[in-house]
Amino acid sequence: MRISIVGMFVKDLEGAKDFFMECFGAEIHNYYEEDNGFKSYILKFEEGPKLELMTKPEIVDQKKEPNRTGFVHICLKVESFEKLDEIIAKFKAKGFEILYEPATVGGKEVRAITFEDNILEVSA
Repeated sequence: MRISIVGMFVKDLEGAKDFFMECFGAEIHNYYEEDNGFKSYILKFEEGPKLELMTKPEIVDQKKEPNRTGFVHICLKVESFEKLDEIIAKFKAKGFEILYEPATVGGKEVRAITFEDNILEVSA
């Protein structure tokens, strides 16, 4: 058994799609649009589960606290520390809040609050 798709509701579907494509090289696997206003992009990465970004007209985007119950973050693994440094630079350029960066000794990940207060962790 394995995880096939992780789903995430977002207010700004196009912005979220662009974020994952620009920062992580995701590609569109599929797009859905229904008569009731529901829209969905399924994004694929080099390996691992796909990410489904979804929206609908009645979606509410409330402030999310980092210390909350439920799913808290998604961790994306990159192939090198150089790629991790590139992503950290992109996060900073976009003005995302960095919760922590890799330590100079032994650190292998960065965690940031990104679009719509979602937390992403990126590790090398």
